[in-house]
Amino acid sequence: MAAGAYRLVHYLRLASVFVVLLWIFIQFGGAGDTRNQYASLFRKFRDQRTVFVSDFLNHDVNGPYNGEGLSDLCSAKKWTPGLLLTCDAVPGSMTDVKNGILTCVRVAIEIGAEIILPEIKLRSTMDLADITPHDNGPRRGVPLEHFFDRAYLLNTMGQFCPELKIHESLNDFYDEPNVLTPVPLDLYKVPGVEIASNLPGSAGKLVVAGDKLGKQILDLINAKSPPSTRQYPFRVALRPTPSYIMPSFADPPPLRRYFGRLLRVRPDLRALAAGMLFNLQKAFGLTIDPRQGIDVDAFVGVELRTQPDPLPFPAYAIQASDALSYILANNMSQVFLTEGATAEDAAAFSARCKEFGVNVVTKEDLLEGPDVLTLSELSYDERFLVDYEVVLHAGLFTGNAQSSFAWNVGLRREFAFGEPGAANSSHLNGTLRWHSPYSTLYGKDNIGDDFRRAIWP
Repeated sequence: MAAGAYRLVHYLRLASVFVVLLWIFIQFGGAGDTRNQYASLFRKFRDQRTVFVSDFLNHDVNGPYNGEGLSDLCSAKKWTPGLLLTCDAVPGSMTDVKNGILTCVRVAIEIGAEIILPEIKLRSTMDLADITPHDNGPRRGVPLEHFFDRAYLLNTMGQFCPELKIHESLNDFYDEPNVLTPVPLDLYKVPGVEIASNLPGSAGKLVVAGDKLGKQILDLINAKSPPSTRQYPFRVALRPTPSYIMPSFADPPPLRRYFGRLLRVRPDLRALAAGMLFNLQKAFGLTIDPRQGIDVDAFVGVELRTQPDPLPFPAYAIQASDALSYILANNMSQVFLTEGATAEDAAAFSARCKEFGVNVVTKEDLLEGPDVLTLSELSYDERFLVDYEVVLHAGLFTGNAQSSFAWNVGLRREFAFGEPGAANSSHLNGTLRWHSPYSTLYGKDNIGDDFRRAIWP
């Protein structure tokens, strides 16, 4: 018995040596076509996940960035060297923050100013509904790269809007004491600015004529500091930084479709999402290629919002009923549930779907190894950034129109994959707010209209 065990161990050792030698040969041996054949043969076994993640990171859902609209916008402006715009840190969800930062960039372009990119005001970890904890004085936060890819933003802006000079921080002006006392700027109090309070669902947040805003701001600045006597650098401080004030829907299509893509999710979170998407397709036996478009039969991305939030979302029963109706109406059987629901509601939704033969998975179901620890260390809004990257690749997506996240996903997918369909699609139950061939948002008339009109997805 002992001799048999010894021989088994001996054979296993020899086998291990053989595997190592084979791996070395495949990696470094062979030449030309022979080596390529080995690489191709073992790719699908050894490197499937690695290749998938690489393809994901190197391809956006609607192709390479098209900077034509941004280039046209920047080249048409008059730029003033030394005119500096700073913006308060932006609070809120990932979409609120994204749109707020983009608003800051857009205002700088409109007035031809240099800029210091705003920070991110993180929400309370004790109360998710509190998005501005300890909100006293000018808002401070964490750097932009806490959510987004700063290098990508700087490279893209440098290529398509080189006129906009971006400074790292106020430390760049350490020897310019006058920048410490900026002219405050509240966009809602700029003379001549008309707010669209008469538009259904606008809640009085949206500027009517975004193309006039730059001149109106400059008129205000010039009244406070005549250009003939102004000393540069001259700082203007946007306080607060609003997220939904610019009518992005009025932008020319090349600008609106791509301006939001200046802010791309930071690379490590995109890589985490790519690994999850790879595991999701394996779990469901799907075929997903990040280099291509989407397969509408792949899976459904669903957002349920029952966690504490500043906005009043419908009750769980209503949201769950709408989502399940959408899933069944489209004959889908695989669901990815995003962040937003309480653990109890997520479990209840999964159990209810299972009764209809529908499988529901979450991030926790799709991670393994070190990625589990990585996910556990992410904040509520960082987890939404991961979800965003996953559901952009879903065959279908549904959420509630009260959610800025849902609007961002829906509009980005519309720009990537297709135009909107009829708002009253007869094959879907519930109260439809917005519908495209690839995404459907539920809600009453005009709910989320600020988001629809102002988001750069």
